[in-house]
Amino acid sequence: MAKRYRVVIAQSGKMDVMNKKRYIIENFKYRDYAQNFSAKIKKAAQGLDTLPTTGVQYRGYDIYMKPNSNHLLFYTVDEEKMVVTVLRVLQDGMDWEYIIKHWIERNV
Repeated sequence: MAKRYRVVIAQSGKMDVMNKKRYIIENFKYRDYAQNFSAKIKKAAQGLDTLPTTGVQYRGYDIYMKPNSNHLLFYTVDEEKMVVTVLRVLQDGMDWEYIIKHWIERNV
């Protein structure tokens, strides 16, 4: 039987989703699309694969990346607590390496 992990979205990830929703509403005036985006990200977070192959170090944890449609979810896995924490949600066209590197530097 597969392990069941509790998935949480950190404040930084919530801010990414909120900012994207705000952008959609302000630029496209399409509230349903913004709500749908939020729901899709939550669904993607709940389905995270906890056997990742790529990671960077952050506060003693490996940060993993999972592509989802045209977004990238960055997350950590705490095996002891059985928790997956989504740290950031970025659009795949962004310079995510630069963003993550500077986010880590500011938060360490």
